[in-house]
Parts: sequence; C-alpha cells; structure tokens
Amino acid sequence: MPLGVISRLLRSTVSRLVALNALLLVISMVAGALGGWIATRGVVEREARNRIELESHVIAVEADRGGLDRALAMIRTKAERPGSPEYYLIGPEGRTLIGDLQVVPRETGWHFADQPSPRPGIEGVHLLALTQRLPDGSLLIVGEDMERSEAIRDAVFGATLIAGGIALVFGIVAGLFATRQTLRQMKRINVTVRAVEGGDLSARTGAPVHARTDLDQLALAIDRMLDQIDTLVATIRRVSAEVAHDLRTPLTRVRHAVETALAQPDGEKRTAALGRAMAGLDEALRLFSAVLELAEIDAGNARARFEPIDLAEIVDRVVDAYRAEIEASGRHISVRSVRTAVAGDADLLARALANLIENALKYSREHARIDVSVTEHAGTVTMAVADDGPGVTDGEVEEMLRPFGRLDRARRKSGNGLGLAIADAVARLHRGTLTFARLQPGLAVEIRLPRELAETAALNAHR
Repeated sequence: MPLGVISRLLRSTVSRLVALNALLLVISMVAGALGGWIATRGVVEREARNRIELESHVIAVEADRGGLDRALAMIRTKAERPGSPEYYLIGPEGRTLIGDLQVVPRETGWHFADQPSPRPGIEGVHLLALTQRLPDGSLLIVGEDMERSEAIRDAVFGATLIAGGIALVFGIVAGLFATRQTLRQMKRINVTVRAVEGGDLSARTGAPVHARTDLDQLALAIDRMLDQIDTLVATIRRVSAEVAHDLRTPLTRVRHAVETALAQPDGEKRTAALGRAMAGLDEALRLFSAVLELAEIDAGNARARFEPIDLAEIVDRVVDAYRAEIEASGRHISVRSVRTAVAGDADLLARALANLIENALKYSREHARIDVSVTEHAGTVTMAVADDGPGVTDGEVEEMLRPFGRLDRARRKSGNGLGLAIADAVARLHRGTLTFARLQPGLAVEIRLPRELAETAALNAHR
C-alpha cells in the first residue's frame, strides 16, 4: 500500500475509530474467553467431586452389604467402562487389591496427585482423588483425571480465540474498505469546499440524489446550501446592477436640470429647472427607501412587534385612501370583507395592500372594476385585490415577483418594480404566501395568511 494512502488512513477519523473498535474487540474477546475459562474451572472441579463422591459411596455401600469381594467385583465392572474413574483398593492388611496408581494418597480426604505414566513418552495425569476408609478397615481411593476436563476447557478457550481472531481480521478488512470509501467521499467534499473558497460558486460535490450514507446526505446538504448561496449572490449582483441602472435615469435628469439652472439667467426658468432636479432627487430617494424597506422586511425583525389585527379595518382604511383617485380615473372599486383577525404588523400589511391596489389602478383598463376582499376558509385568511384587466401569463408571474422585475408592457408606466416584491416579502414575513389567480377576464392577487398566528399572538398579548 503506498505511503500516501497509509498516511491518509492514519490521519482519518474513521480509520482511528476502526482501530479503536478492533482494539476493544480484542480486549473484549480475550477478557470474555479468560473469564469463561476461569469460571468453568470451578464448575468442572465441582462436577468431578460430585461424581467421585457418588462412586465412592456406591462402592462403600456394596462393601458394607456384601463384603470386600463384592466391592472388588463392582470396581472391576466399573473400571471396564470407557472414561471410568481411577479405582484403588487396599485391604485391611495393607495389601493392594486392585488399582495401578503410582502415587497413592493414603490419608482420608481429598487430594490432588500427579500420576506419572508407567510408560515412557506418555504424559502422566493430574488426579483429583477421594480417599476414605471402609467399615472393615480397607482403604478406597477413587480419582478422576482432571487433565481431560482441562483439555476440553482449553479447546473451547482456543476455539474462542480463533473465532475472535477471524472476526477481528474480517472487521479490520471491512473497516479499511469502509475507510477508503469514506475518504473518497470526504475528498470529494473537500475539493468542492476548496473550489468554493477559491471563488468558484458553481462547484458541487456531485452527490447522488438518493443518498445512501450520511456523507451523501451531508454532500447533498452542501450542494443545496451552495445552490442557495449561488442564487443569493446572483440576486445581489442583479439587484445591485438594477439599482444602479434605475438610479442613473433620475440622477441624469438631476444633473441636466442643475446644469440648466446654472446656465439660465432667467430666475423663473432657473427655479423650474431646480424643481425638476428636486423631483429627480425625490425619485432616487423613493427608490432607496423601497430597497431599504424590502431589506428590512426580509430581515424579519418586524415579527417581534406582531399583534392581533383586524384585516377588515386595514382594508377599509387603505381603500378609503385610494377611493378618490380610483374613481377620478373612471374605475370602480368595491369592498367585500369579513371581520377576522390575524397576527401581524398593521403598517406592513397596509403597505402590501396599497401596492396591490396601485398595481390594479396602474395596469387595469379604463373603467375597470377593482374588487378588494377579505375571506376566511379552513384556517386561512385571504386578502385579495382583483381586477378585470388583461391579466398575466404563468411565465410572467416569476418576473413580476422578482425585485425590479417589470413586464415589457409596464415599462412605460411609472414605478420601480418593487411593489409586488415588497408585498410578497410581507406575505412571507407573516408565514403566508402571495399567489396569482387568473380570472376570465382579469387577475386576482391574493395574500394568504395562517389564522392560527392570530390565536398565538392573542395568547402572547394576554401574558
């Protein structure tokens, strides 16, 4: 494996976690096997003692009932069974009657005795023996080879270690494979972040749409964040260019008017020129104010002063302010509203409604009908301004909502293209939406607000 790959693996958090898990696996495996080996040792010895005691008791009972000859016969029968214990019987006169133990524990009680093998090259046995005296004075010794039980425990212990070792190898291999896959994904994300850091906002991680891992989800989140940043930067650039473009016209008029005033010896004409300069400055200031207002609404600070308000009152107040101008233009306006409360900023909602009415007044046909309404349905309060003008197409809606966006047929009208953008921002500030509904004929622009916000605001107001 190249040194570069090894270096990356050593620096990788994932590979370190894999190594830590492998170490914990080894410790757990050895501790478990060792603990099992120690625990089973006591169990094996206890079981051996029980078997020896039972054998000794049976032989002692037989000797008591039938004499030493019957006890000898029983021992011979038992000794022929495979895996039988070791038996050793010494008669009352001290003569060995049966058994071939090399080391004979003659004191009554339990003993551990290592028995050498009678044949060279063969390992001896480690005997656990019980010595007891029979009623006739004979000495009975029954023992069991503990090496066989120890061998079984050692085999189990070794098998556990081998299985653990195999699991450890597979775990390390799988961990290395997972680490390499993770490093590839991390490298892809790292390259994207460095490209963005260098100014390339078009760089993306290229994560699959259907994320399979948490790193894929992280990469997708980064891509979505970069899309949002790219859109915001593009919007800022476009808005900056459009602000500069829209300011150039009034400022150019101001410059020409000031030049005219400076060159004009006639006082009245000079005053008129200065008046045109002031009008140009007022237009520029209105544009600045609209931009600042849109930025303030988007910041969301106005939510802190939300309170329950009656939309019907706002509609009446705004419509009354425009009624004379609308009727003077030959158009007609009507109001249809229900008393309903929402949580919000009354001044901003009034500004949004005023923008919609101004648009209807500006772009509807002569003698048009303008309908302003407030309705409530299924927890949604809708404030709408409808007219029977030419309406818009679906493709024109996005352009109308864009700051400084103006349709071609509206460019001859006064305005800066921020009216609908401000209304849309006000709707979003109130957790609502601004939508368009095409009528036959005409267009309805609706601000839909959630009703529950009013209930929340009312509760907060009473606390």
